[in-house]
Amino acid sequence: MRIIMLLIAVAACFYLWDHYANDGRYTGDVERSFRQAAADLPTGGGPPVITFNRNLLKH
Repeated sequence: MRIIMLLIAVAACFYLWDHYANDGRYTGDVERSFRQAAADLPTGGGPPVITFNRNLLKH
């Protein structure tokens, strides 16, 4: 239980430090990377489709 409380305290201190001392630069970068990762996900929700270029398979 002490380790969990320590991790929560460290996360809270980092957030406060970033918010007040750095104007939220680090948390902004993390949020931006999550948005970019979400934008890279395929839309439609179906299984991934593998396609082959038939011209490359011909000799």
